[in-house]
Amino acid sequence: MPLLQRLYYVTTGLDEDRASATWSAVLAPLFEPRAWDRSTKQPVGSASGVIIGDMIIAKVAFAAQEFVRDAGRIAVTPDHILLHLYLSGGFNGTITGQQTTIGPGKVAVIDLAREVRTQAFASSTISFIVPRKLLANAPLNSLTPRLDQRRNDLLAAHIRSLQERSTQLTEADVEATVSASATFLTRLLSEGSSVRPREEEADDDLSALAEAAIRDNLALAELSPDWLAQKLGISRASLYRIFANDGGIMQYVQERRLLAVQAALSDPLETRRLSRIAADLGFNSTAHFSRAFRARFGVTASDYRKSQMETSAATQLTSPEVVQQWWMSVASKNA
Repeated sequence: MPLLQRLYYVTTGLDEDRASATWSAVLAPLFEPRAWDRSTKQPVGSASGVIIGDMIIAKVAFAAQEFVRDAGRIAVTPDHILLHLYLSGGFNGTITGQQTTIGPGKVAVIDLAREVRTQAFASSTISFIVPRKLLANAPLNSLTPRLDQRRNDLLAAHIRSLQERSTQLTEADVEATVSASATFLTRLLSEGSSVRPREEEADDDLSALAEAAIRDNLALAELSPDWLAQKLGISRASLYRIFANDGGIMQYVQERRLLAVQAALSDPLETRRLSRIAADLGFNSTAHFSRAFRARFGVTASDYRKSQMETSAATQLTSPEVVQQWWMSVASKNA
């Protein structure tokens, strides 16, 4: 079964006018991008993502600029919920009715039924767009721009996991993926910071946090069962139970490192050298990394990256109308 439709708006290498025009057209259902005051540079950015049925997830990078969603734009575009995880950079401004500041590691909860006015620094982010109707049972009228630390970490873990998996999803995966995300988000947004999840939900949350801790610390020399148990505040026995179906903790860590390298080599926005990517993701030996990558994927890392770069270079920019049509049709379908 074929993979899901990709969105490809990588404007690197385009002249500034075309890059800015493409970026503005892609963002049109959400925001008007504007140059910072006193800046002579046009607002530009790139996005690479996937349409997952009634949701969109995309890795997005952009230069410093302002983002504005005013009453006029709200009146003519649907009011989806944008969950925006900042990997680097951040912004100051008004979202979801409040003045707020967002930095690396934080998820901005942006209610697009309300005006947005932000000044964003150069940033690398993951955007997760969810139609309002999918979250009908969540208290959307009382959303805040930021969640408490526990829920922020859980949401960040969910967004990063979904983005990593998105390029391998097929139509057969859509219904279950959308349902699982909607259920998770409804629960997360409905909880107060003092509410404890049920036992089965607590296990799911612990698993997500453990996976996120591993993903965020792949380069750490101290990454081990003892280190992870201490970071999560649980016993080694509980930790081993979480990863019992993954061949053990360190086997899972090795698999995560290889998958992270593969994802980086597939990313058209990734600029690090191959040796740097491997080192940044915890491979201390180039020879060991090369053997492990080839054994896992059946091709050398350099050949894999070359094929991905050639594919990216041959890929035509997706028409901005694809996002615009999705934006309107999903809202109509869920009305």
